[in-house]
Amino acid sequence: MGQRTPLFDLHLALGAKMVDFGGWDMPLHYGSQVEEHHQ
Repeated sequence: MGQRTPLFDLHLALGAKMVDFGGWDMPLHYGSQVEEHHQ
């Protein structure tokens, strides 16, 4: 796990898939990409 930004918990609450990016835990996407595509 990387370092967490002050918004880390908010990202998780919004359903983010978190990944390491340059040593930081960052959101990759929120929810299902398939569902988003079909909207």
